[in-house]
Amino acid sequence: MTVKNETPRHSDFYISTVTFLVEGSLFRVPREPFQRESEVFCDMFSLPQGSSVVVEGTSDESPIRIDRISKNDFEQLLKVLLHRLAYGSQPDLPHGIEQWTSVLKLSTTWNFERLRQAAIDALIESGIGAVDRVVLSQRYYIKNWLLPALNDLARRPEPITLEEANQMGIDIALKLASVRERVTVTMPAPATSPISSPQVFVGGGFHYSYNNNNNNNNNNSHCVSVGSRRDPRMKDCDFSDQIRSTFSAYEL
Repeated sequence: MTVKNETPRHSDFYISTVTFLVEGSLFRVPREPFQRESEVFCDMFSLPQGSSVVVEGTSDESPIRIDRISKNDFEQLLKVLLHRLAYGSQPDLPHGIEQWTSVLKLSTTWNFERLRQAAIDALIESGIGAVDRVVLSQRYYIKNWLLPALNDLARRPEPITLEEANQMGIDIALKLASVRERVTVTMPAPATSPISSPQVFVGGGFHYSYNNNNNNNNNNSHCVSVGSRRDPRMKDCDFSDQIRSTFSAYEL
């Protein structure tokens, strides 16, 4: 009886790799980060493999095929997932909103929780606009983005454009327009009153106030209806209550 002697593998410094096929390109990368960071890949790699079949991902001839994913999106995910392996050089992390959105897309799809949070943080730091925050909050389930983004759009003086409405979807665009247009600015109290700051009244009984540090009131009251031409003081208002009411079907 012949006993086969196998050389033991080092527990820390023997790297298992996995081969993926994405848009006609082969990627051979360390397997451990996928297994550690993603529930999806951890479950995939844990599936039992029959002894008579070729295990997918172990060679260029038998890669794991990933369909309906772009090569560029996969590259951006790998930059973040494997950046700690860039020994002796500055890691080539994604840059810009488009590349970090690729990371957000795949990290959400494959349950890379830490990479997803890194992408969210990077997008905020990049100065992503309110419309994009609305779109991505709905597409990738970022709950705490929607209300602040809608508030920013309700405050701004420029109207919602057709392109922006198409991006956000007609339901969100119409609801947002109703919040923006049902606003009246009034200054009902004289300067001697304890309540001398301008007040914002929104249709439906909601009430908002904002500070106007440059306001030197006299006893004159005035009222401005805000429609297609918005009062510049709207940028200091908080529309959160009205947005919550109008967008009651959404998670805010």
